Amino acid sequence: MSRKNFKVATAENGETTLVKIDKTPTGKVKTLKDKEQIRKEREEQYKNFRINALRRRAKRMKMPDEQIEEKVKELIAQMDTPNSYNVLILFNTNDKNLVVEALKNEGLVWKMMSNSHFFIDADQETLKTLREIMPPSAKIHPYVKKKPAILPVEEPPKKVKKPKNRASIHAAAKAAKKARKAAKMAACKNRKKNAGKAYAKMRKQIKLLKAKKDRKATTVQLKPKKSSTGSKKASTDLKKAA
Repeated sequence: MSRKNFKVATAENGETTLVKIDKTPTGKVKTLKDKEQIRKEREEQYKNFRINALRRRAKRMKMPDEQIEEKVKELIAQMDTPNSYNVLILFNTNDKNLVVEALKNEGLVWKMMSNSHFFIDADQETLKTLREIMPPSAKIHPYVKKKPAILPVEEPPKKVKKPKNRASIHAAAKAAKKARKAAKMAACKNRKKNAGKAYAKMRKQIKLLKAKKDRKATTVQLKPKKSSTGSKKASTDLKKAA
């Protein structure tokens, strides 16, 4: 275990103990007072965000300023109201009798229960009680109930469906089917035509190769001639006499 987040504390009897300290990302010690201050600041930021959003929306709806301020007061009152919850609790099937008895002892009524879970409506106090009385293995999942809208909700305009003309739809489908069939037949003809051209080209190349092979000359081995034994001078004299 890392000892960076611990400090040594000395008791009155001289014994030393390790005490965990909570630090912020900057390395400063964060006290409970600091945490409370941060929580309040975040709550205030959230409230301002909701109020500003309501004012912008009210102005888009062209509400008068007096009515906008009234809606702002309603929103602030609603945010200050504690939340109510729809709580889902998962428990071990062996603990069902224990869960039922715990709920009955506190006078709590569930909405729906099975052998492994149940739903119940709760506020802050009820949720706290449930966390105290449920078995340690139980898992509590609170879901905040949505509060009513302060400004009127604008419903989106309903889409007007155009009347369908069955005859025109059938004719269009028939024409589309005919066009697909014609395109398919044309593609098939093109494939056959291209295949014929390719075959003719191949046959032509075969013929050319065969003709080229036939045109090659045949090499004939000639017998070597015997050289003459007469005198070259005598042959020259005969040519002059002639």
